[in-house]
Amino acid sequence: MDQFASWGEPYRVIQDYGTGLLIQGTREWTDYRVSAEIRPHMVESAGIAARVQGMRRYYALLLVKMRDTPTTLAEAEFPWQFGGAYRLSLQVAGSRLQAAIEDRPLFDVQDAANPLTGGAVALVCEVGRMAADAIRVQPV
Repeated sequence: MDQFASWGEPYRVIQDYGTGLLIQGTREWTDYRVSAEIRPHMVESAGIAARVQGMRRYYALLLVKMRDTPTTLAEAEFPWQFGGAYRLSLQVAGSRLQAAIEDRPLFDVQDAANPLTGGAVALVCEVGRMAADAIRVQPV
């Protein structure tokens, strides 16, 4: 991230160019659920990530797999609004990924093609600013 602060929100992150990650954890983390309530503000994309192994290797909700180049595992229309708050969750267990917004399941997919098997969690912000409340990591 270009900037990270706690200014009125627990997490406020800003990325001026490209995609930034605010990462916490280790590569040894394997099967878990990460969730956070995020508020996108004038941003190209924002969300959470699991099994983060660096800037170009992770799973992110909208379920974009980064392994050097993006691979879309699943996608759906979601009408987010400026200033709105959305509770996202991404669960990883083996090669299975489950995603939800506001506790409403969106996806349940398998990544059989060279899956990421472990890694940290992150907030993801592409060109813009987002805020997030507490980031929760729970065992599956």
